[in-house]
Amino acid sequence: MAATITDLSRRGDQGFALPGLIGEAHALLMAWLTAANGQNPTQLLSVLTGPTGSPGFCGWTIKARLAALSGGQPVELISQWVANLTSGAVTTHAGLAAGFSPGSALGGHGSLTGGVGTTSSLITLGSQPLPLGAVVASSLAAGQEFFSFAFSQHSFSNRQAVAMLIAKDVVSTQWHLSLTDMAGVIATVAWNLARPQVLLSTAFRADFFSSSAPLMLVRPAQWLPITPTIVYQLPLPPVQWWDPVALPADLALYNRTFTSLGYIKPADGSEWLQLGPSRLVVRLKDPTS
Repeated sequence: MAATITDLSRRGDQGFALPGLIGEAHALLMAWLTAANGQNPTQLLSVLTGPTGSPGFCGWTIKARLAALSGGQPVELISQWVANLTSGAVTTHAGLAAGFSPGSALGGHGSLTGGVGTTSSLITLGSQPLPLGAVVASSLAAGQEFFSFAFSQHSFSNRQAVAMLIAKDVVSTQWHLSLTDMAGVIATVAWNLARPQVLLSTAFRADFFSSSAPLMLVRPAQWLPITPTIVYQLPLPPVQWWDPVALPADLALYNRTFTSLGYIKPADGSEWLQLGPSRLVVRLKDPTS
């Protein structure tokens, strides 16, 4: 069963109203989140701050409380995708809840330190209406749950983002949180049950950074987990092997970047929608062969 897709795209004459667009996505998120929490009562998702709680800013600060335990306390992950509606700056961040401080930062979203993220890209706000491609993709299939919201100001190849991805890691059965800024920089946080310790990523699989032939669709896709930045030190730290973080079956990776939401139809008859420069794709139609 392919994912549920909701098209939130705007024509040029409808204008680019980010708060309204994110408000529509938020309503879909809350309905999905209620159902996902019902299916996963030991792993609860919550929105700490949403699009209505931050004047002058819009976006989400999301917390995932995992079933895994560390020192007797539940592991909690947090992701932030927040747009400044005055400057157009986008802040993305993903990390442990231990690094989160509520407060006035980012219009009331609070401050998240540690983990991975960026504040270097801009939304093109503009004074004239712009066409906008936007989609919500989700699934409530048990063990394969995910929710993603992505949009593309498709007059500009570097103005697109996966603003939110909440997905089950099908290896560990735990939630992981991911997002990109408007230029495709990825922030991902997950939890390694075997160690236990946090897994952070700033990329999908490294071997898919080339957009040259052969063009390939990879399912199930895998995040590339990395440790936080390591500086040279003596003695050298030990080599560490990481368990994979695999996406649900209706998500995959494609090694080509589109300047807008892309469409892919492999030889098996399946159909996929690419969500911007991150190379993340979502299945629109199951294979026919």
